[in-house]
Amino acid sequence: MKCLDDSSAAEKLQKLEEDLIKERERAMSRGSVDKEWFQKTVRWLVEWVPETELTLIAALGRIARVKPSTTA
Repeated sequence: MKCLDDSSAAEKLQKLEEDLIKERERAMSRGSVDKEWFQKTVRWLVEWVPETELTLIAALGRIARVKPSTTA
């Protein structure tokens, strides 16, 4: 995947993966995704994700809307 500036998105995607894993752990203990983290992450994504890759941004939207589930 390429960034808007045509550079490789590999480093940014790696950072996104790391951030998502960390936020998932925090959200599981809190019971929800941190709204500020989510807004900051979406703003960061739209700075570098090409308009043709809206699936990535839409996936984040789905994450924010997921209801917490309980595990026994």
